[in-house]
Amino acid sequence: MTPNTFQLDDPVLALDWSPDGRRLAVAGISGPCAVVDTTTGIAAQRLAGHPGGTLALSWSAKGDLIATGGQDGKVKLWVADSGALLRELDGGAAWVEHVAFSPDGGHLATTAGKRLRLWKANGELAFEFAAHESTVSALQWRADGKGVATACYGKIRCFRIGEPKPYEMLDWKASLLSLAWSPNGRYLASSTQENTIQFFRLPSAGREPLQMTGYPSKVKNLAWDRTATFLASGGGEVITVWNVSGQGPAGSLPLQLVGHPKNLSALAYQRRGDLLASGCEAGAVFVWNPSQCLWPVNDPTPTEERVFAMRLPAAINELRWSPDETAIAVGCQDGTVAITRIAAATGAQSGSTQVRTST
Repeated sequence: MTPNTFQLDDPVLALDWSPDGRRLAVAGISGPCAVVDTTTGIAAQRLAGHPGGTLALSWSAKGDLIATGGQDGKVKLWVADSGALLRELDGGAAWVEHVAFSPDGGHLATTAGKRLRLWKANGELAFEFAAHESTVSALQWRADGKGVATACYGKIRCFRIGEPKPYEMLDWKASLLSLAWSPNGRYLASSTQENTIQFFRLPSAGREPLQMTGYPSKVKNLAWDRTATFLASGGGEVITVWNVSGQGPAGSLPLQLVGHPKNLSALAYQRRGDLLASGCEAGAVFVWNPSQCLWPVNDPTPTEERVFAMRLPAAINELRWSPDETAIAVGCQDGTVAITRIAAATGAQSGSTQVRTST
């Protein structure tokens, strides 16, 4: 398939698919955003984004709204079909760093500075929590959409919709960088500034959480498989996959997936399938099936059993599976967006569309 392109000339900061998979919302780091037809690669709408830069983007599960947050301290709700600005909300601090619609599209969670705000889909504020010890570094919805978790220095908090106070608080004295909530809601994983991963079972029994160590760099990417059995992590050129079934990962050897020439920058599991997609700073994109790999018992021998590989011209910033999980969208540092179709059973490429963003 001949690639279709358009230009933004801006590093891609965020991507999100429409629920029907026909469009892709793309945010550029300096502010402008676009809604792209995934078949033709043509920009159907262009959104002004945020002065100073767009920091986050999320498409509602109902498909009608796109939410963005940025360095102007605002949360903006855009009409997906027209690109018109519907509402502008006050994020509560100078920068809105996270925006995320709930899985059912009924609520929108945003963070700015030390504030978590939960909005109804119409923009009405449902509740606010402003007592985080430091800037909120991560935000994650529970898979059932009934709760949301935040991380800041030294603490993870879990909230339920309609309850402005957390029902669970997990303490760990470190700078927490990311969050990954397992699909069954029973585990939370968080990476730290010290090149480690903290692993928490829920509800917490007050015991010290498990810690995964030995990473050569900060673990910026975490991804759970659909069964909540495997936790994939970056933190260098090697993908490390932990098996958390049974007694958990303590004392076990992880699966190591090798082949990326530079540090990992994106990881994403299918929501209903077994495939794991990864991207790195050298522009390499791979797809793996860890469940079909030979898992280590006594010898941590790395595996190179990729089911798909693609090279792009610049570092991978973002990677997302399509709603039907037959394609991945990849956003690069040079503004390239590649939409690649992958056969579910074999991992074979069945066609691709490349999009280069520019103003």
